[in-house]
Amino acid sequence: MPVKHALLALLTERDLTGYELKLRFERILGEFWQLNSGQVYSTLERLRREGMVSRSRVHDDGDGDAARAAFAIRPRGRQALARWMAAPVGRLRPVRDPLFVKLVFCDPGDVARVLRSFAAEARRYHEATETLRALVARAPMSHGGRVRWLVADAARRSYQAQLEWLESVRRFLGESDPPTTRREPLPLRRAPARHGDGREAVA
Repeated sequence: MPVKHALLALLTERDLTGYELKLRFERILGEFWQLNSGQVYSTLERLRREGMVSRSRVHDDGDGDAARAAFAIRPRGRQALARWMAAPVGRLRPVRDPLFVKLVFCDPGDVARVLRSFAAEARRYHEATETLRALVARAPMSHGGRVRWLVADAARRSYQAQLEWLESVRRFLGESDPPTTRREPLPLRRAPARHGDGREAVA
């Protein structure tokens, strides 16, 4: 699971609390991936049970004696992270877009409403694409900047592909008579004339 390994990678820098991990994750990937606090803490607890991270109590200077949990990566966690970095993904990314579900289950009478909702989605994807286009207009020089640039560029290309698909849906379903493969009717053949004894007459 990418979140699990992302948290391990962040902990290689220094010990962090769950809140700090969430902030750092979203500082790097927040343009494309938001985490909720519950996901962070449940993942950290699972990593702790698997022996990949340890947990200790620290004091929050801002809250006086309020204690928080800080997490540190353990050798088993470093090994798991190294194996994950070196391993191939193993399968294609699943396509699970709510737009596909809408499209599959819409009746002919729903097409106009679906196309209106898809037009709103297209505007959102267009705005996101333009934002990312400005973000990747100039490649940075540092390693950290370069890898974030590559992720932003991947998101831009993905959004652009989605925009092209939405336009294809609009063109195809927006036509009153969707294109179909029509075959010209075959010419009718007249049955040959026959004699009274059943022999075919010769013209």
